[in-house]
Amino acid sequence: MIHVVCPNPALDRTVFLKKFEINGVSRAESTKDLLGGKGFNVIRSYMVKEEISPYLIHTFLGGYTGRYLQALIQKENVASIVTEINGTTRICSVIVDENRKHTHLINENGPSIDKSERQIFLNRLFVSVNAGDFVLFSGSLPEGLEHDFYAKIIEVLEKRGIKCVLDSSGSSLAKGIKANPWLIKVNELEFFELIGQPPEKADADSVEKELRELDSPSNFIVTLGGKGTIAKFENTVYKVSLPKIEVKNATASGDIFLGALTKGLHDGEPIEKALQTASLYSLSNCLYWYPNIQLSDVEYYQPQIKQTKLGGPINETITR
Repeated sequence: MIHVVCPNPALDRTVFLKKFEINGVSRAESTKDLLGGKGFNVIRSYMVKEEISPYLIHTFLGGYTGRYLQALIQKENVASIVTEINGTTRICSVIVDENRKHTHLINENGPSIDKSERQIFLNRLFVSVNAGDFVLFSGSLPEGLEHDFYAKIIEVLEKRGIKCVLDSSGSSLAKGIKANPWLIKVNELEFFELIGQPPEKADADSVEKELRELDSPSNFIVTLGGKGTIAKFENTVYKVSLPKIEVKNATASGDIFLGALTKGLHDGEPIEKALQTASLYSLSNCLYWYPNIQLSDVEYYQPQIKQTKLGGPINETITR
């Protein structure tokens, strides 16, 4: 089972405009509402194919937006454990200016979580997780949850034989890493911040060098945007290079990458195959204005994904 911890969900609303009128009135051509927050973007990769993936998302929802999201959860048959809260779940808006081909992302702050809501959430999580499961900690923390919220949970679960995966930022990432999760995913700027190096060094060659020398019990994934990914998994370094594409909106691509990667590893795939699928799903998402994965894109770009590992190229024949 894969458990996805999503403490700061959102209603993601994409608004399509023919043209954004500065200091004027802009009329929407259409809108699209989606389950949002990093955790809900993670599970998009589990819903691409018809077979049911063994996952469960744990989240807080409240207010009128929370009720709307619960209706979407039911409509889309999302496996979830929802802790209801007194606060109102946030709305995150993506404004698409089709004339300029621009996207503008506006993220609201999440509601505050009180102590009783926090405890209910933790009780439900600990009861539902078993040895051998994967638990993904995805996204920022809302007000009311301490900065070491992830770290404390990881410490408990890793001792129970559970593989914890951390994808966060700021202090929750810095503290979470100290709990030695099984896998950590960061972008290149976050990686250099963690190792105390100046961000101007953040290029693929520097990431590869520092990752090889990194002394950590955790596996590491460092995403490089359009340049691909560098991973250190079981002390072997892998590099994935992507073809050039015309990006419409890269929002949620890192989350979709993590979802596909962990699903592959959970299903027993070799890291090479899991990295390939994760890269293809993430790439497909960049081709659309809102989070979306199309298997036709995956098939088209599959031959264009290049992988190498420390010591030489990977066998190019990777089973689909």
